[in-house]
Amino acid sequence: GVQEGLMDHGVAQHPGEEEGGRIARRRQGLRLTPRRWRTLLAMLMVAGALFAVRPLTSRYAPETLFLYSDKLSHVLFFGGLWLMARRAGFAASWPLALTLLGYGVFIEVAQALSPTGRSASLSDVVADSLGIALAWWLTRRWSSARQPEKNSG
Repeated sequence: GVQEGLMDHGVAQHPGEEEGGRIARRRQGLRLTPRRWRTLLAMLMVAGALFAVRPLTSRYAPETLFLYSDKLSHVLFFGGLWLMARRAGFAASWPLALTLLGYGVFIEVAQALSPTGRSASLSDVVADSLGIALAWWLTRRWSSARQPEKNSG
């Protein structure tokens, strides 16, 4: 009745109610949809490729922080790509795993062909595979933990 009519014309029932609605819409607008996750995934993959072929000029580069820091960064990056791809709506599947692994091989080939003095490394691809496998395993564990138990009754 009257209250709906007031709200339809932009008149708030209570002070701050209209502002609260705007805030709620703004929060909803910031929600990452699968399409936005896909965009972020693509941007991260481009940034990762550019990062991988940059010249190693500093002894403080992530690859040289500590023993195996390069391998740890590969595990974390590719695990993160898996998680982001899942948020983007891609199914947990062998095609996704092989696509991400193919991206890792692409990066290694790009490093080998770049004039920056970088080289390809099979151990980096193994670390990529480990990151993908670990993230796949974690997402399976998390999804099975959220599933209600079946009654055996």
